[in-house]
Amino acid sequence: MKRAPRVLRSRLSSVVAGLAGAWLAAVPSLPAQSAPLFAGDPIAGRRTFIEGRCVRCHAIWGNGGTLGPDFAMVGAGRSLAQLAGMFWNHTPQMIETVRGRGFEWPTFTESELANIISYIYYVKLFDAPGDPALGQRWFVDKGCAECHSVGGTGGRIGLPLDGYARYIAPIALAQGLWNHGPGMQERQSIQQGRALTFSGREIADLQAFIRARSTLRNRTLILLQPPDPGRGGRLFATKQCVRCHGPNGRGTSWGPDLRAATQQLRVSEIAGRLWNHSASMAVAMRARGIVFPQFQGSEMADVIAFLYYLRFYDTGGDVRNGERVFEAKGCAACHRIDEPPQVGPDLSQSEAPLTPLGLATAMWDHAPAMYTQIRSADVEWPRFEGEEMRDLSVYLRSLVLQRRAAAGRR
Repeated sequence: MKRAPRVLRSRLSSVVAGLAGAWLAAVPSLPAQSAPLFAGDPIAGRRTFIEGRCVRCHAIWGNGGTLGPDFAMVGAGRSLAQLAGMFWNHTPQMIETVRGRGFEWPTFTESELANIISYIYYVKLFDAPGDPALGQRWFVDKGCAECHSVGGTGGRIGLPLDGYARYIAPIALAQGLWNHGPGMQERQSIQQGRALTFSGREIADLQAFIRARSTLRNRTLILLQPPDPGRGGRLFATKQCVRCHGPNGRGTSWGPDLRAATQQLRVSEIAGRLWNHSASMAVAMRARGIVFPQFQGSEMADVIAFLYYLRFYDTGGDVRNGERVFEAKGCAACHRIDEPPQVGPDLSQSEAPLTPLGLATAMWDHAPAMYTQIRSADVEWPRFEGEEMRDLSVYLRSLVLQRRAAAGRR
């Protein structure tokens, strides 16, 4: 695979590292992450994105190529199957651009495509820097200044917040808020008649204010390991979160489905949601004899990454709707089932549909040939919306499994 120009690779690497809240900045010197629970390694996907051809046309946070969309703006809130469908929908424009520029169409293995898609989703997890002016406003309006000080100004009831100036990202502040949340909210309710809540990117703004106003002399940055959603999933179990929210965050009678609660949210926004509900969670946990969990090091970041990825790895699908999609999108015109191949192969005899990524990889790698065929037939390029790609995937997988079961009975 050809490599992107060295200057562009260097520039993109440094900017993505900074916007990743000093997590990705430390990647080259870090030990390997623990084995993930999920398909797709965003760190490996970042390397492929920078060293491969993607960066020639696509940017991350405005840094990279401009021929295609900025991938940092498109990932959050979509499942893996939806992102694969989005890629497919834009394939004609990509093919025309690649051919017009004389580029070779990039092909991927299933694991490489999983890594790239995971990375595109991952970068949206991080917050752009907050607004220190807004942070000062929240510090006063929300009553933080009545108990805590920054730069020598503020209350003396609670600990000074200057130590958080060593962090660029708001995750350490969010972790401190969580660990002390129930007690703080109880005191706020008594002293102020209400407990403060956070919305939007207010925690990121507070972090920016602390960094701007702190008089901390030792400002050596503390670089955190990139959040690991796999480790976060294991912590989600060991910290007893599963007791109320279920093993995959899908909710129980005791707690809500966290896929919907965290959809399209970034670190500071998810942290705000957790804070807002921490007092009521503490009460409910005490009633069930569950110890309110405390987080250390990068544990909060890992759990938030796990919550963020719940939507990405959303599974399920409707086989009957997938069959309708197969017919309505014109797939059956080229890929006839149980008939000799006319244009494309019989997909019930293929290994590709056994996994959603296998199907997406096969579609991507063969897209130029399919595009040429579709143009010659003067038909419209099929587009997938909503959950159509997921449903198509489960339908085709069912055909493969049915054929294998029938072969085993013979």
